[in-house]
Amino acid sequence: MELEEIIFKRRTIRRFKQDPIPLDILKKLIDFARVAPMATNRQALEFIIIQKEDIRQKLFPLVNWAALLPKDERTPEKGREPTAYIIVLVNTEIKRTYVDFDVGAAVENILLGAVQFGIGCCWMGNINAKKIRELFEIPDYYDIKHVISLGYPDEVAIIEPYKDSFNYWKDEEGTIHVPKRDLNDIIFKIY
Repeated sequence: MELEEIIFKRRTIRRFKQDPIPLDILKKLIDFARVAPMATNRQALEFIIIQKEDIRQKLFPLVNWAALLPKDERTPEKGREPTAYIIVLVNTEIKRTYVDFDVGAAVENILLGAVQFGIGCCWMGNINAKKIRELFEIPDYYDIKHVISLGYPDEVAIIEPYKDSFNYWKDEEGTIHVPKRDLNDIIFKIY
C-alpha cells in the first residue's frame, strides 16, 4: 500500500472482529512509534501492550468511546471489542516538556502503521488514568497520555465533504461518515 493510500484510508474504528493481532505486529507498531521525531531527541515515551482477554476486559470500562455518536452507538457491543490495546506513557524522569508533540508523532506512526497491516484503531484520550494506573501498577513518574484500541475492523468509516457540521455520523448500514474540510478551504494564503 502506498503512503498516500494509507493516509487517506486511516479512519477511527470502534468495532472489531475478534481475531487476535499477532504480538510481532503489535511490537512493530511500537517500533514505528519509537522512530518518530522527538523534541530534543529525549525519548521519554514508553508503551504497554495488552492482548490477554482478562486484562482487556478490565481495561475496556476505563476508556470512553465516540462522544459525538448517540449513546447506544458509542461503545462496541459484546463480541466487537478491541482485541488489543496500547497504552502510551511518558516517563517524566526522562522528559517533562514538549511531550505532547512527541506523543502526537508517535501515535500517528502507530495509526498509519496499523492500516498497513489491515488493523483498525481508535486513539482515545478520554480515559480513567487513575484506575489504569492502579490496574497496571504504573509508577507516579509516568504520565498516562492515551490508550489506543486495536483490532481487525468490523465497521467502515469514510471521509465525506464538510457541509455545515464537523460531527461524524452513522448511516442505516452502520457506515461512519467523517466530514473533512476541502483542501482549498484550509489553505490560508499562498505566496
